[in-house]
Amino acid sequence: MSEDRDFLSRYLEGELRLVNKHVPYKRKNLCELLEEPIPYIVLRDGSIHVFDPEELRRLKQVLGDRACNLSLPIIVEYVPSDQEGFYVVNGALEVEAVSKVLEYEGEGVQLILYRPQVIELRRKLRTSTTILIKPGGR
Repeated sequence: MSEDRDFLSRYLEGELRLVNKHVPYKRKNLCELLEEPIPYIVLRDGSIHVFDPEELRRLKQVLGDRACNLSLPIIVEYVPSDQEGFYVVNGALEVEAVSKVLEYEGEGVQLILYRPQVIELRRKLRTSTTILIKPGGR
């Protein structure tokens, strides 16, 4: 039974790696991206992700002096559940940025979002956010 569980765990980890291949190897800070002629990062699958400079300027505007501490893309974790899944943004600066862009009253180091909010967030910050799928059960 233990071997079956180990095999299943390894299999699921491999599947999650495939599903999350769009996640970057390394994130860059907002100011670094703003200085680049074409702001981009390399993703785990080797492809290039280019940021929309307008989104970067918007984030700089909403965060002010702390903008250079924001690493991009902002990772929004999807946590499936038996009911409707939910999404989590972690990190005080990330929570502040997302809250301000959504005109939402979020604060602290973690923000829980639901599908309609994530759709709105992705509409406003399509290139500056990415969805990471996490196993359920947190």
